Amino acid sequence: MTCKRDKAAAIYRTPANIRPPGSQQGMALVLVLWLVVLLSVLATGHARNARTETSLVSRQIESAQARALAEAGAQRAILDLLAPGSARQWPVNGSVSSFTFDGHEISVAIRDATGLIDLNLANAALLTAIISAVAPDQMTHQRIVDAILDWRDADNLTHLNGAEDDDYRAAGLSWTARDDAFVSVDELSYVAGMTRDIFDQISPYLTVYSEQSGVSLEYAPPFLISALTGQEIEVIEDLAAARKQVGDQSRSGTFHIYVSATIGDRTNFSLEAVVRLFSDDEHPFAVLYWREPMRTPFPSSEKDPI
Repeated sequence: MTCKRDKAAAIYRTPANIRPPGSQQGMALVLVLWLVVLLSVLATGHARNARTETSLVSRQIESAQARALAEAGAQRAILDLLAPGSARQWPVNGSVSSFTFDGHEISVAIRDATGLIDLNLANAALLTAIISAVAPDQMTHQRIVDAILDWRDADNLTHLNGAEDDDYRAAGLSWTARDDAFVSVDELSYVAGMTRDIFDQISPYLTVYSEQSGVSLEYAPPFLISALTGQEIEVIEDLAAARKQVGDQSRSGTFHIYVSATIGDRTNFSLEAVVRLFSDDEHPFAVLYWREPMRTPFPSSEKDPI
């Protein structure tokens, strides 16, 4: 009798590895909730990535538009320089002019290259004037001026404070003096004794395209006039009205053109070009230099010249 009861109990005993139905449903609910959370995280990440990619694409489009506008500004400046004298409106003393194209503002400044110091033709006194304006230490600017003279002359004779090939090698540099004309203003940064701070301060007032040893003050920026004449910049700024306009120029000459274009409130593009004009209907101009972006920031106001 007892044996039969034990067999019956064994038949109805629940095995240890079998859970009640309610427990299985709870586990399934937990798994579903975890799956929902995981899908939500994945969806949130995907949405964030999509927004980021959309924003990046939008910025790239705006950047391309701003670049196209800046290039259009440069072409407009060249066409105005080539126009007959009576049609020319823009000054060539670095003053900023603006116009609207396709609903966006483009700012342009033009400077006659003769209003800048030519690195290849300026004498020691002219070079000393601009460098000493930003580097008062006499030994510093004498060393840089002499190194500039050694860089561009063809001989191996070293000026008193200058540097020739052996000096560059002794300093462990991988280059030597060019012993020829500067091909660009950027090359000045390789001259012995030149620092990044001094270069950044004087480079806006230099050129390699004016083809003259002096500076035409009517086209020169106020800082350069101050460095050369010793006058205060505030006094020099009053000379703007007396400076020559584009209409006074012939159809030949070399000009530095600076352009800035803005899309919305956040995307800006600038460029700097040097253009030489010729009195030749078949080949009216040549682009000698093109830089994107400009070496120096574009003025924030039309009252401030380049």
